[in-house]
Amino acid sequence: MKDSTQTRTVETRAIDGVDALINTNPGDIFIDLPASNPRYIRLQEGDRIQEGDVSTRTAAEMAGPLLAHWTIDTITTETVRGTNTQNGKEREWDRENLIARLCAGEFSTELRTFDRVSITEIEGWPGLQHDRESDTTQPYIVAVIYGNNGDKFTQVYAATAKGEWDSLQLVQQDTAITDLSDSLQQTIEAAVQTALATEKQYQRFDSLE
Repeated sequence: MKDSTQTRTVETRAIDGVDALINTNPGDIFIDLPASNPRYIRLQEGDRIQEGDVSTRTAAEMAGPLLAHWTIDTITTETVRGTNTQNGKEREWDRENLIARLCAGEFSTELRTFDRVSITEIEGWPGLQHDRESDTTQPYIVAVIYGNNGDKFTQVYAATAKGEWDSLQLVQQDTAITDLSDSLQQTIEAAVQTALATEKQYQRFDSLE
């Protein structure tokens, strides 16, 4: 799996009985919850958070006027400061308290980055027209893209041959991706291309052993 996050100092903590990995660096909050799952929450200076749980509420509910939003100004090892986007008032949170509230879904981070991408090559993909009509099994690349708000997205690419990834064709993607802004869709595609390039390098090294 390609992980584009920088080196972090992390520690294991139990949150509501679940082991989580949480960084302790200033300028950035990064949470793996649970620790064994590639889904993550990341909050950086300049990002936005809002009240509500993006994983359980609809986009329309999250856009409701009663839910407050803040732009994060500073993240230290002890505190987090933000500015309310609606009234300009500043607010300070204890860092540990904000981490707990992010984990509990009281706050959600705005989707901005895709720091982890999993690449898997498989033979055949159920439901695609080519595989239903052809006697041959076509190789596919499945890219699972993880966003900084805990969401994950899937894209499927058709390859010309096993191990040949230079001319991939996008054949299927989550409908949630098409609902994203053009900018976020471009960011997803850039993250996938970077992960593919990294995976190809690993394959090249393995072939030399």
